[in-house]
Amino acid sequence: HQFISSSVHQSASYSVMKPCSTASRRRQERKLSQSVTVLLLSILFLLMCLPTVATESNNVLNVEELQDDPEDHLQEEPLVDSDDHNKKAAQQQQVVKDDPPPDESLFNPSSLYTVLGPTRFPKPTDKIEGENAQIVLEPTFGTHRPDHDAVMAYAEGYELVHYLQFVETLLATGFEGDIVLATSALDDLRDGVEDYLRSCTACVVYATDFTCSDNNFDTTSERMQDNGGRMSFQMCRLDHIYGVANPVTGILEAVPDPRTGRVVATSRYELYWIWASQYDSHAWLMLLDARDAYFQTNPFTDLPRTTESSSKKDGLLYFFGENTANTRLGKSPKNRKWLERGYSVGIMKFLSDKPTICSGSTMGETIAVEAYLRAMVNEWDETLVLQKGTDQAFHNYLYYSNKLQNVKEIRSVTVFDQGKGIINNLGALRDLKLVDLGVYKVEERLVYNWDGSVSPVVHQWDRDKLLFHYISDKVFPATKTAWEEKKKKTLVQKSS
Repeated sequence: HQFISSSVHQSASYSVMKPCSTASRRRQERKLSQSVTVLLLSILFLLMCLPTVATESNNVLNVEELQDDPEDHLQEEPLVDSDDHNKKAAQQQQVVKDDPPPDESLFNPSSLYTVLGPTRFPKPTDKIEGENAQIVLEPTFGTHRPDHDAVMAYAEGYELVHYLQFVETLLATGFEGDIVLATSALDDLRDGVEDYLRSCTACVVYATDFTCSDNNFDTTSERMQDNGGRMSFQMCRLDHIYGVANPVTGILEAVPDPRTGRVVATSRYELYWIWASQYDSHAWLMLLDARDAYFQTNPFTDLPRTTESSSKKDGLLYFFGENTANTRLGKSPKNRKWLERGYSVGIMKFLSDKPTICSGSTMGETIAVEAYLRAMVNEWDETLVLQKGTDQAFHNYLYYSNKLQNVKEIRSVTVFDQGKGIINNLGALRDLKLVDLGVYKVEERLVYNWDGSVSPVVHQWDRDKLLFHYISDKVFPATKTAWEEKKKKTLVQKSS
């Protein structure tokens, strides 16, 4: 903007100058030519970086597109293999096996596009008019234990087997922290879900009751259904989660959502922020997709720990990438679309060669996670994009643009490549066979990292045909049967 202002000023001045010598006039002409060049280059740069205009085509949801998204929905019937598919998979598999280890610098922030971010992002409550807005949302049941670690997930609309798979595999590792879940409203929970979650002493449950609309909130409407479950892309608000003190009585009064309607998948980061506020600064938190994740070992073992008595006012933040040999932000149609709609085509080009970092799997010390969640909510406040999946764009943009660099509460951000960290994101390997890669061993029924160690967390398990059928056909029924038997024993003990 300074370049543009300077150039326009010089051009305007030139038009009213008095006659002068030929040499002087030529100097002024050269100066004008340079100014015009700077002006044109500045305009070109601004056009490249300017966020895309929020047109109806950019922001209105394509329902068919989202319903057919294999990254967001359980794959009921894996695709039938064809000759072409097998050839392509074999070629990609050879690339994964034969290529040298991926260049770790791929996950470095961009050298082409950098944002000078703030030292502290605003709290989500700062959108509320007045002073001292506070969180008033409380758990439907369960109690936070501030000095414990916690796993957090938005888990709305699932069948009982998905909750069993997520919770029971985590508890089986010896994890002793909190399991914090957002679910559908109690009346909308699937059969058996409420009974099971109430029996889970480690669970802290928030039964969410969104206010939704199909017409920009001229009127409200019921949550949409998709195969019996609540859709996560409907435009909804989170009313009455914050409160402001009455100026007369001093009593906290819940207030409407200060934000416009947005997809539920975006709202979950605001819920995560509210939950994170319940934990000690140096407890460890994990944010994880619930439907397609399970646990093999305790993911909180051997983490670097900072005592609460420490003078450190910052913490560690861990991100987890997808397979670098099979994905780039510009290579994936969905990631490319999300970045273009959330930001701009120009910014997408700057980041197109960067590997995808999964927004559905994050860990860190509370103080760092809370700061990150502020930033995620703030990205929606700045972009107002209504497309489901743009939280992935926010996540990658924040990291690769270096917008988190100056945040005081984040000591460092570490990105782990697929198969090299605590959470193993398998989605980008969907066209390959995990068993042939040595990632999944049928005899042991375990998923491994590339170094041969057992992956503590398996994420996106349903993208692999063999693993999908094992979990769906064997594990789900067995887990449900075990839960039914446990319930019977509990009833017998109570009756005796």
